[in-house]
Amino acid sequence: MAVDLSDLVGSLKREVNPPGSDLFPNATTSDFVGNLVDGFWEAVLDGLITGYSVDEDGIVTPVSGSVDLPREIQQLVVFYAGFRILRNVLRNLKTKFKASAGPVDYETQQSANTLKDILADLTARRKLLLDRLSDMGYTNTYYIDA
Repeated sequence: MAVDLSDLVGSLKREVNPPGSDLFPNATTSDFVGNLVDGFWEAVLDGLITGYSVDEDGIVTPVSGSVDLPREIQQLVVFYAGFRILRNVLRNLKTKFKASAGPVDYETQQSANTLKDILADLTARRKLLLDRLSDMGYTNTYYIDA
């Protein structure tokens, strides 16, 4: 059996968009699946996913056996993909815009503290997920003896 990450695109869109909005109207399903694949591999690097592989089309298969990727781990992949997307949005976000036309000035500014707090919240959530999944036996613990 296999899990198709394209089935998680709706969950990913809800992760990165406020209700009733579409912040990425030009993004294709392939764009979202690509982020899900990258999120999958980041979770692998963090030791949260073992025994599974994913191809470029977003099909997750067990390396051996036939047990599908559990739904809670699929949601973890959605979180990692959403984290990647939001991090890239914040990286590209202009925090101040100022325009003048004669005696009229217009200025908007996105609070850098708010952006920092959003990233801190996502990082704290990731740490909580890592700790919780470790408690549940999903992660591997490695000890290095110098």
